[in-house]
Amino acid sequence: MYLEEYRKARQLGLKEAKTCQTRGGSPYLPVLDEILAAETTSGEMSLGLADIPMELIVGTRSAGRSQALSRSFYPLMAEDTEFAGKWMALCKAHMDEGINDPIKVYEYMHTFYVVEGHKRVSVLRYFGAVNIPAEVTRILPVKDGSKASIIYYEYVDFYRLSGVNYLWFSAAGRFARLHAAVGKRPDELWTEEDRRKFYSFYHSFSTLYGDKSAKELAGRMTTGDAMLLYLDMFDYDQVKNYTQSQLKEGFLQLHEAFSVKKAIQNLNPLKGLLGR
Repeated sequence: MYLEEYRKARQLGLKEAKTCQTRGGSPYLPVLDEILAAETTSGEMSLGLADIPMELIVGTRSAGRSQALSRSFYPLMAEDTEFAGKWMALCKAHMDEGINDPIKVYEYMHTFYVVEGHKRVSVLRYFGAVNIPAEVTRILPVKDGSKASIIYYEYVDFYRLSGVNYLWFSAAGRFARLHAAVGKRPDELWTEEDRRKFYSFYHSFSTLYGDKSAKELAGRMTTGDAMLLYLDMFDYDQVKNYTQSQLKEGFLQLHEAFSVKKAIQNLNPLKGLLGR
């Protein structure tokens, strides 16, 4: 049973690796040490234990494990290896009682790199887990005035207040706008109830935004960008309690409004409203 699961997971990994190679990229996990070798950083800080999104776990801290897993953390090693045996043991543990031990990761520029727990990530990703508990250490980039740096440090400030780590914006100023949109004063901390309610709303909205009908709205916008447009139209205190059907009705209004704004922007880019 567990061998069959490993074989299925490995097939996914081999397929992904082949696709990456065909496109001229590396089939293996990105290595944070190699990324940092070309960057200047300004220190580290411990964030303690947090649930982190599986989709933001993108690599490994060091090169030791990089070739055992594909870029999506699917296994690549043959089924008679020690790695495969340990993967299958974790698979059994997950199916019998669940995997609860936190992994250890470094966060750099809003992505996570695994120090300990590569196989736990692999097994849980194979079974479709959305989040995983992790001991997180943040590596701070240098404040160099670039767009990426400005947005990242706005995220750092937002995270300090909210504890929310799963959304992102494509332009500066939007984390503060979101903080205000949910009814918070500039330095007001979010409560656990605030986080729970917001996650429920964000999850429901992102489900709609990921639907095929939303592709026209997407462009280069993140889910966070689209959600902020939604909150420009609808009051958060109202929509945070919406059902999925109510959210969808509002989303259709957003889609219509976006189409009108896009048409105006195409006629006269200087009057475009979407870059706010």
